[in-house]
This record gives sequence, structure tokens and C-alpha cells, in this order.
Amino acid sequence: MLKSHFDISQRSEAEEEEEVEEEEEAVRSESSVSEETKKVTVLKTKPTIAERKLNRSEVSVRQSLLGKTADGDGYAFLKATCTGMRLTDIRAIASFKHLQFVDLSDNFLTTEALQVVTKIPFLVLIHADKNQLESAYLKKCKYLQVIIMNNNSISSLHDVYHPELSTLEVGYNEIEKIDFRDRMPTLRCLDFRHNRISDISKLNFPNLDSLYLAGNKITSLVGIESLINLRILHVRNNPIKLLNGFNADQTKLQYINLRNCKVTTMTQVKKLQCLPALEIIVLKGCPFMGGSGEEGNEVEEDDSELRIEVLAALPRLKRLNKGIFTPEERSEAKTLMTQILEEGENAHEEGSEEVLEEDLNDM
Repeated sequence: MLKSHFDISQRSEAEEEEEVEEEEEAVRSESSVSEETKKVTVLKTKPTIAERKLNRSEVSVRQSLLGKTADGDGYAFLKATCTGMRLTDIRAIASFKHLQFVDLSDNFLTTEALQVVTKIPFLVLIHADKNQLESAYLKKCKYLQVIIMNNNSISSLHDVYHPELSTLEVGYNEIEKIDFRDRMPTLRCLDFRHNRISDISKLNFPNLDSLYLAGNKITSLVGIESLINLRILHVRNNPIKLLNGFNADQTKLQYINLRNCKVTTMTQVKKLQCLPALEIIVLKGCPFMGGSGEEGNEVEEDDSELRIEVLAALPRLKRLNKGIFTPEERSEAKTLMTQILEEGENAHEEGSEEVLEEDLNDM
């Protein structure tokens, strides 16, 4: 799923991401073999991979997207799609100097074999899902903006650096740490869905717009406060109980997906009151919404009273889960807010009277 801000497929919104996540989870739930069992089976039965070289004629017939060349000399095909070809050697692709978008998904390429693409001088996007990559490292590319390497065996990001990189998508890998040796202030979208990440306390991406961390092992969101330009936060299916880490400096954060997390109380939800731009929050499957915090055990319909309570606590919300707030719900929430304020004032007055009485008794 390309979420890049360099948008050539028109698929980058969080709401579309929810639908894709649901489809993916449904497919996985239909399988009778667990992910760990699959990995063991692969290790035991891994076949010998025959060498398969890409040749120039194959690249020629797989080009598309006619456009002006980056150097302005003329027109050429800017995209090559060489997917599902069992490739182990792609040296031939280096001859196509005008390519900007290269898709090599579903092959047998290693990290070393993939380095050939760095010889393409104006490369902007590399898509290499479902290969045999153990690292996301590519030699530095001057114009590279988008790297997509889902469903590989990547465990490290330490050596990843490209001066114009804006999107890095490495879902369904084996990454434990978000750890880059060199800072990349150009990064705007990071996708680490379904890895092994447990700690996000050292995030340092001042211009990041979108962060996808669903299906990891994250227990705390402390560290998220440094992402002052964040607009979308997707942390579905993580054991998160406390919503600490947010602050009022995050003036652009509009969407938070906490589906199937471990949030249990309104006290935690109220910690989001500091976010002035928050419009959509997903809490489906959380204990607070009657779920268990586990995939597949969500309550189908939202509790109407809970919706009103959430809206009263976060009156700027436009949507909770998949339901847009109605005018009637807003009216009820406003009434509830008034009651809460009045009760708070009464409690304050009663407290003041008790304090005064105590003071008089002490005199």
C-alpha cells in the first residue's frame, strides 16, 4: 500500500488504510496455519533458488508512463514493472537511465542484488515487496523519495539514508528498533506495520506527517510528542493502555487509530483533549468500547452512551470509529458537557464551604 506523498496512485488517506487493514486481517484470519508455523515450514523446506537473470528485452516490454525525462532532453518511459518473474539478477535494468519508478516486487532479490537500481541516476521510487531482503540499505541516491519493501526479512534500518527520502514503507518485516544512523528531515511518511517494535521514545522526525505502527509490541506512546507535524497516527493492535505522550504543540494531528489497543477508561481518552486538530479517533475493540483489545473480538456496534461521552470530552471530533457524529449526538453531548460543568462548579463550591468550615473550627 503506497502512502507516499509523492502520489502516483491516489492511495494515501488513513480512512482507506482502515479498509485495507480490515481486508488483510480477514485474509490472515482465514488461514489455518499461524505466521510462526509458516516461518518454521519455510525454513525446513526452503528450495534452492535457480539463477534468473533479467534481460533488456524483458525490461523494454514492461515499461510504461511516458513522460518528459528528468534532464529535459526529451520523452521516455519512466516506469518499469518487473514483478513475479523469480528474478535473482537485475543488472540489465541499469541500462534504462531514464527510469524514475521501478517495481521489482515478488522476486528472489537479495539486498546485494537490489543495489543495481542505485545506478539509475534519476530514480525516485523503488518498490521491492516480497523479496529476500535482509536490510533496507541502498547506496545513496540523490533523487530517491520512496522506498517500499514490505514482506521481506528486514531487521535493520540503521544504514538507510537518502537526502530526499520522504516515504519509507517496511511493513511485515523483523524490525525491532526505529534507528537511523543519519537524520533525514525530509521524511514525511513511515510505515512499520507488523514488525517487532516496542519502543518509540527516541523518534526524531520533525517533518513527519504520517506514522503507521499497527501490529507491533508498543506499550507506551511516550516519545510521540516530538512529532510536532504529525497528522496521522496509526497504532492499531498494540498493547497500549495509557495515552501519555501527546501535547498541545501537535497542532496538526487529525487522526488516531487505536483499534484493538488496551485503552480501558475515559481518563485515558481525555488525555487527547490537548490536541486542537483531532477530528477522527478509532477505539473499536478497546476494552473502553466493550472489546477485549484482541483482533476478532470487537463489538459490532458502538454504545450510543459511550459515543456521547467521548464527544462531550472531545467536542471537536467529527468521527468515532466509522460513525460520523450526528447533530442529535452533538446536542446530547452539549447537554452532558453543561451538566458536567455544573456538577464541577457545585463540587467546587461544596469543597470551598467545607474548607471554610474547617478553618472556622480551627480558629
